[in-house]
Amino acid sequence: MEFYTDVLGFSISNKIEMAEMGLSAVFVEKGGSRIGLMNYKGKKIPKRSDIAKIKLGESSIPINDHLTFSVDDIEATTTELKGKGVLFNLEPIQVEGGIKVAMFKDHEGVQIELVEYP
Repeated sequence: MEFYTDVLGFSISNKIEMAEMGLSAVFVEKGGSRIGLMNYKGKKIPKRSDIAKIKLGESSIPINDHLTFSVDDIEATTTELKGKGVLFNLEPIQVEGGIKVAMFKDHEGVQIELVEYP
């Protein structure tokens, strides 16, 4: 939760505790986006599987196992996030159609993609 609020600038909008299910959830929001961050207590959660990937520059990214956020200035955004300790596994690159992308992971290993559209 701290990564999404302190680093990415989301605000907490709601918290839910479902003790009987061993689940708690915190919902964070920013700029019209809302993400549910789930915490399972006492249950074994399967690890995310290796899935199909596409090649981008020297890196590859999962096709359907990541979050994507649009940004106005990918260079400024990556510089800001690096200042907060974020390590990028794909530095900003330009792909087809003038689109720029960059990738990093949150503290749980969720892949996050930044996209700047021309």
